[in-house]
Formats: sequence, C-alpha cells, structure tokens
Amino acid sequence: MGGLSNLNEEEIRNHLSRVLSSRAFSNSERMRRFLQFTVAEALSGHSGDLKESLIGIAVFDRQPDYDPRIDPIVRVEARRLRAKLEQYYQQEGKADAIRIDLPRGSYVPVFQGTKPVPLSLEPPTIAVLPFENLSSEPGDDFFSAGLTQELIHSLTRLPGLRVMAWNSTQRLRQREDVAHTRIPVDLVLEGTLRRSGSRVRIGAQLVDAATGLYIWAGTYERQARDLLATQEEIAQAIGQALHVRLADGPPGLRKTQPRSDAYTLYLKGRHVLARRTEEGMRQGILFFERAIEETPDFALAYAGLADCHLLLCDYGFERGDCGFLKARNAVERALELDPLLAEAHVSIASILTSYDWAFERAEWHFRRAIQLNPGYAAAHHWYGVDFLALLNRMAEAEQEICIALDLNPLDPIVSTSAAYVDFLKRDYGKAEVRYQQLLRDAPDFQKGWSGLGRLYASMGRYDQAIEMLEKARFLTGDEHSVLAVLGQVYGMCGRREDARGILSFFQQEAQRRYVATQRFALVHLGLGEIDEALHYLEAAFQRREGWIISAGLHPAYDALRGEPRFQSVVRQLGLSS
Repeated sequence: MGGLSNLNEEEIRNHLSRVLSSRAFSNSERMRRFLQFTVAEALSGHSGDLKESLIGIAVFDRQPDYDPRIDPIVRVEARRLRAKLEQYYQQEGKADAIRIDLPRGSYVPVFQGTKPVPLSLEPPTIAVLPFENLSSEPGDDFFSAGLTQELIHSLTRLPGLRVMAWNSTQRLRQREDVAHTRIPVDLVLEGTLRRSGSRVRIGAQLVDAATGLYIWAGTYERQARDLLATQEEIAQAIGQALHVRLADGPPGLRKTQPRSDAYTLYLKGRHVLARRTEEGMRQGILFFERAIEETPDFALAYAGLADCHLLLCDYGFERGDCGFLKARNAVERALELDPLLAEAHVSIASILTSYDWAFERAEWHFRRAIQLNPGYAAAHHWYGVDFLALLNRMAEAEQEICIALDLNPLDPIVSTSAAYVDFLKRDYGKAEVRYQQLLRDAPDFQKGWSGLGRLYASMGRYDQAIEMLEKARFLTGDEHSVLAVLGQVYGMCGRREDARGILSFFQQEAQRRYVATQRFALVHLGLGEIDEALHYLEAAFQRREGWIISAGLHPAYDALRGEPRFQSVVRQLGLSS
C-alpha cells in the first residue's frame, strides 16, 4: 500500500486534506486531482494499476486510446507534482509528522512518518543549454555551439545521469524555455564563453530546474588547446556535485589533446555538419581534413570526417561505392587511435550495414557503442531505424527509438524516425498521428512533410500526398529525394506527363552531378514500368547504394514483391521481403 510504514489510513487521509488545502495546492486544481487520485488508489490497494495510461485518462481527461509514448503529459505533470510537494514540505508542511512522496520512476505515492531520504528510481535529466558567446567576434558562435555539443558528449559518459542531446537543447535558448517545454527536465547547465586570442574563459552554472536554486558553479580560464580537458573537468565537477545521484565516478579523459587550431577546425566541422545540408557536409569534410593536418592523431576529427561521407551517401549526394569507402578509411583510422570512441563504432556499424551488408558485425559495433556510452542518443537512434527496423526486428527497433526520443526529445529527425518505423510496420494510423504531431512542433521541417506525403501515397490518398510533398518541395527546392516520391505519386494517380517531367529533370541533372538510382526507380514504379524500375534496383545493388537495404520492407516497392528479379536482390542482401 504505497509504503504505509506504521501510519494508518485515517492519518494519511487527514494529512492529504491538509496538503490539498495548503497555499501550494489550493490554486492548482490539476495537481490536486493528480495527488488525490494516486493516494486514493494506493490506499485502496490498487498501487499496481497506477500506470501512465490510467492516470492520463482518469486525471487528465485523455481518450481511452491514450498513448503516453506520444503524449508525455503524465510524466511532465508528475515532475511538477514532485516539485509542489517539495515546496509544501519546505514551507507550510515543514513540521508535519507525515510526508507524502512520489519517487522518480514511479506513480505510487510513499507515506512516511518522518522525512525520508529521497530515492531516485530513474536518473535525473539534465539539459545543457547553448553557452552564450561573449566574444567580440560574432563568428565565434560556432565555438560556443561546438563547446556545448562536446560538453554534452562528456556528460553522457557519466553513469546515473540522463543527458538531453544537442539537437534538442539547441532549441532551448534560455532557462525559461525549459519551463515552457513539455519535456521533463530536472537540471539545467547554462554558461558563457569568452575567447580572446589563444585563451578561453568559461563560466558554468548547474541549476535545479524546479526551484531555480544553484547547485554548482565554476569558472575556467584556459588555453584553447586545453579545451577538451576543460570539458572533462566540468563534467567531473558536475558528477561530484551530484554524487548522491551517481552510481559511480566519471570515466577518465580521452587521450587525444589536439592543437588549438585543430580543435577550432573540428568545432567548425561539427557546426556545419549539424545543418544536414549537402553544402554543410562538404564544408565539414574540409574542416575535418584541415584539423587532421594540424593534429594527425585526432580521432574525433576522423570520426567527423567519416560521418560527413556517410551522410552524403545516406542523403543520396554521393555514390555508395565511393563515399562509403572514404568513410571507412576515416573511421578505421579513428578506431586505431581510440578504440573506445563510441561515435566511431556507430559510424563503422553504419558502413557495415549499408555498404557491406555484414549485419552480424554491424550489430556488434552498435552494441559496443551503446556499451561504451549508453547516453549517446545517435547510437540508439541509428541502431533502431537504420538497422533493427530494416531487418524487421520491430519490437527491438521501437525500444531503441524510444530511448533515443527520451535522450533527444525535441529533435525532429528522431521523431521522424519513430513515425518511419510505424510506417514500415504498416501501422499507418499511428504513423499519421506521429507525423502530424511532428509538424505541429516543427512546421519548417521538410522531412515531416515528405514523410507524411509518402504515408498518404501508400494509403492511396494521392491528393493529400501531393499536397504534403509540394510543401516539402517548397522548403527544399528541387531536392531529389522529394521529387522522386512526387514523381512516383504523379504516376500512381494518372498524372503521367508530370511524372515524365520529373524523369526528364533527373536525366538532365545526371549529366552534371550524381543522381541516386532510387530516384529513377521510384518514378518508373509510379508509372507502372516494372522492367525499368528493376533495372535501376539492380544497378543500385551493383553499386552498393545505401538505400537498397530499405527495399525489403518499404511500402514504396510493394509492386515489385512478386518479381523474381526483386526477390533475388532481396535474398542476396539477406533481408526479408
């Protein structure tokens, strides 16, 4: 019964009435309902029923099909309730003989006759806000952004701490933004950076998100070349400040200490790569190559270089039989220099999946990356969507995507992947809900519009599909991936001349730059030209283009599933169809 200790039910109910009538709760009807419901269920012997789904329906008026994985209202309000209870017991209830607690990771209240030591059943979540650039040069924004990203990486290696990924925290510019987001956060790390010549001054503060109280603060003035070590110092200081919440001490430093210029170039590379544009990826290559020239044993720079080539292939900007080889050379060097670099293990796993089709070896590296750094969101994300889902291991894929969403809740690319996995499962209703929520949160994110367009096309809702794809096209221009799906849909709904116009455009483009064979295959599929589509599919297999491994499950290729040539390709890939 929720940890009754030596207290009787009447004493607890009387104490609950006192709490609910206090100043802390009197003006918060939602918190009153939440606390009253959970206490009543616990006292009635129904503690085992106190799950997110039940609370969402009973307290927050959600519909019977409420899915807490999509709508986190219960988790968010539970954190507010814990803060309200703490406020009450620090003020009006300071001398109370009874205390009600809602431990983290549980919705079952605990009743104590004396003030308990808080027991954390789930690790606290920390958001590292982008450090404010106080340097005189506006162009140094990349430096503060890069420092924030690398500090996040350092913190993810602390056990007992859940660290929100950079792609989420970059959307939160100040502490007030954290309070307004629907994502529950316990701790906020904020700071400033000032660079003057070869010296850098960093100020950092760790703040309790619920109370605004400072837990730790520090100032570091160092040579720029010592910045990697400084990041680790900050991470270790935070670990010490939170020692009651950490299971173990922080890990040791990475051994590579690059020259100041090399580290600056590395940060620039990560900054432009984060744009996920072709221009950004190609600029990133130049920055990482220059960083390697400055410090030839800089493992992180090799990992960044590999990621640039991987993403160029993944986005269809570079041929697989060229780009993947460049990525392999870079990542193998990174692993030679630092075998414990989780980022490099993820990169080599992606190459083994998309280029070598060596799935067993790829999985070993994905798992090794997660073992080395369980808080590395990209490892869970790529393992889930680019490996497990494509091998039709959907339950495992959903689990990894769920972890990635927990670590990186505001990044639209992870939300897109969650919808994409539902799409591959043919759970179109759930995928539609996810895409629509994504577009409410990030209306300028083209992959949300194009993903929803693909979904509607598979559902036979061609007019809506074209509307969604045209919105994606407006955001991206004539990006090949969007045009290919649009051409396929044009063909499927009878707009054959429009489809052939896109084919003609691709043929002209191919005279001056690389155009992935998938682009031609999809349009020919829409036109019902099966032999032509199979020709391009087989060409992709020969060139080892990364997209080919999605053909086994992707609904866009359903018209080919009965074709012996298609079945032969799928068998050789080792995939299910």
